[in-house]
Amino acid sequence: MVATTTAPAQAGVASTLYEAETFTATNVQRVAHGRVALGPRSCLHKWAVRQARKMADQQRMFHQDLSRVAKDCNLSYAGENVAYGYTSGTAVVRAWMGSPGHRANILSRNYRQMGIGARKADGVWYVAQVFGRRAR
Repeated sequence: MVATTTAPAQAGVASTLYEAETFTATNVQRVAHGRVALGPRSCLHKWAVRQARKMADQQRMFHQDLSRVAKDCNLSYAGENVAYGYTSGTAVVRAWMGSPGHRANILSRNYRQMGIGARKADGVWYVAQVFGRRAR
């Protein structure tokens, strides 16, 4: 019974650390390219975690419907990066920066906030990065 309660807690800590590292690495890239650092937003984090969990549960990578995210979080702009298989937040951001579409999301001037979700399934990380800007 102790192992059952310990494993999810340890998994939660690992996810939180992966998410924090991804968040920091993203803002390092933004600042290095003359962009403002993005702030956290709980609504975006909720949707990112939800997406990462769905991908991990299905063990495949796919995007979510951002119109639902935009409506729920009251956004004028929304974007998403997803990935799987990267062992750290720094590694996944490095890979995204090497991809024109993902890089454009990371460096977009339209975004002011971000949420990150990371979940592990069978030793593989699934990550969702959701960007947004509140509607006025």
